[in-house]
Amino acid sequence: MKRAVLVGGLSCLIACGSSQTSGDVAAPPVSTSTTSAAAPPPPAADAPPARDPKVAHVPVIALSDFHGWLLPLEPKGYPRYFGGVANLAGMLEHKEKLAKGDAIILDNGDMWTGPTESTLLRGESVIQAYNEIGFTAANVANHEFDFGLEILRARVSEAKFPFLGANIVKAGTNESPDFVKPFTIVERDGVKVGVLGLSYVGTPQTTLAKHVKDLEFKGYKETLETFVPKVREAGAAAIVVLFHDEASIAKSVIESMPDLKVAAVVAGQNHRKEQFEVRGIPIVNPGPFGRSYVRFDLAIDRDTKTLSGVKHEIVDITGDVGAPPYPPSPALSAIAEAARQKATRGLSEQDLGRLSQALPVGTFASSPLGNFVVDSWLTAIPDADFAMLNHGAIRQPIAAGAVRVGDLLSVMPFENNLYVVTLTGDQLASQLAINGPIVGGMTWSYRERDGRRTVVSMIDQRGQKIRRNKKYRIVILDFMYTGGDGYEFKELDTAPVDSGLSWREPVMRTLRTAEATNRKVKVRTGARARKVR
Repeated sequence: MKRAVLVGGLSCLIACGSSQTSGDVAAPPVSTSTTSAAAPPPPAADAPPARDPKVAHVPVIALSDFHGWLLPLEPKGYPRYFGGVANLAGMLEHKEKLAKGDAIILDNGDMWTGPTESTLLRGESVIQAYNEIGFTAANVANHEFDFGLEILRARVSEAKFPFLGANIVKAGTNESPDFVKPFTIVERDGVKVGVLGLSYVGTPQTTLAKHVKDLEFKGYKETLETFVPKVREAGAAAIVVLFHDEASIAKSVIESMPDLKVAAVVAGQNHRKEQFEVRGIPIVNPGPFGRSYVRFDLAIDRDTKTLSGVKHEIVDITGDVGAPPYPPSPALSAIAEAARQKATRGLSEQDLGRLSQALPVGTFASSPLGNFVVDSWLTAIPDADFAMLNHGAIRQPIAAGAVRVGDLLSVMPFENNLYVVTLTGDQLASQLAINGPIVGGMTWSYRERDGRRTVVSMIDQRGQKIRRNKKYRIVILDFMYTGGDGYEFKELDTAPVDSGLSWREPVMRTLRTAEATNRKVKVRTGARARKVR
C-alpha cells in the first residue's frame, strides 16, 4: 500500500472541524519481554476473586474522533504501529477477553473523513467494520454531516446499531430527525444501561451550512436536564453520556449540574487524551484515530438498580510492526484491505505528479502545504488578489515523491468549492483576526493580547501595503463563506462568485501541469504571518 500521506514520519496532523491540534506520535515504551520457546512457562495467574452475585459488572469500550483510520499508522522508518480496526478487535477479544455482546461498545462521533479508505467511500467501510466488531451505538458529530444528509441516512440504514444525538432537532421544533435517536437502552449482565448522545453544538459552524440548514443543535445542559430523567424512566440503572466536545467543556457542564446522576462521560473533538472527575463521574477523552480507547467498568447493584462503582482506563492500540502483542482480527483485516482496494481501484490510484520535497501542514503562520494549496488557487483564478484557507481544512502532510489522487483526498477530504468574495482592506483585516487563516498573495503581522489578535500590517506580494479602503478579491472556501470556523464573509459580501471549482482541482492541475511539462513543482515556503510585540 502506498503511504505517501498516511505515514508522513512521526507527525500526522488531522483536525476536527476548525481545531488543528498536533497528532505527533510519541515514542512508546519499548517492551522488555524476552520470552522464547526455550523459556519456562509463566506462573499460573491467581484465580480472580469471587464476585458478589448481587453486583452486575458491565464493561464499556469507547472511541472518539475515529476519522476513518481503518488501517494502522505505521510511521516510515519507525518500528511501531498505532491503531487499526483489526488490532482494536484483536485487543477486545484477547486482551479484554470480551466476546460479542459482553460489552457496550461506543463511538463518540466523527467516524469518517480522514484517510482515503474512509473519505472516498464516504464512511461505508467504517460502518462495515463497526458492524463486524459489534458496536452498540454511535454519536453523531460534525463530520457525520460532511457528505450531506442523504449519505448520512445511507450509513444509518447500513448500521446494525443506532446513531444518537439528543440535542439534534428539526429546526423550530423539539422533534428528532429521522436519522438519529436521543438515547438507547441496552441490557448487559442482567441490568439495563442507557447511552445518551450529545452532538457538537458548533456543528453549524464546522460543517457545510447547507448540510444542516434544517437542523438545530440545542445546548448541552438543557438537553441533559430533559433527557437524563427520560433515560431513567426507561429503566436505565446507569447512564453513559457520549459528549462530543472537549473534556473541559463537558467538565464545566457536569459541574454546573450537582444533581446529575450519570455513570461516565466520553468526551472528544479536540483530539487529545484528557480525563477529569466530577463528583465521582469520570470524564474521559480517549484520544483520536482509533489509536486508543477508554474502558469503563460499571458496577451496578442488582437490587437497588443503582451504580455502586466505576473504574476506567485509557488503553493504547500499539505494538511492533509485524509482531502485534494480540492477534489481529482476520475478519477486520479483510474489511480494511477490501476498503483499501476498493478506494484505490478507481481515481485513487491515478498519478497526479511528483513532489521533490515533503510538505508538512505546519502552522497557520507557516504552512508549506497550505501555501502550496492557496497559491494553486491564485494560479487558477488569476483575477483574484488574495486567498485564505482555514487551517483545519488540511488533514495531514504530503510526503515527497509520487502524488496520487487518493493521497490528495486524504489531505483534502472535504467536498468544498471555491468562492470569490470582494472585501475592503479593513474587512480583510477583520477576517484575518478571527481564526488565523493560511494566506496566499500576501503576508501580515499581528499582536496578541488577552487571547485576541489585532492585525498590525498587511503587505501584498509586490511589497505594497494593502490599503484599508480599497476593495480586493479573495478566494475562500464555501465552508468559510457560510460561517465555518466563525468567519463573517457572508455578512461582508452578500453576492459572492461561485467559481464552480472544487478546492482540490487547482492543486491537481498544478501537479499534472508540472508532470506534463517535465518541470518541478514550485512551492513557496516561509512564514506568511508574523507575531509582533
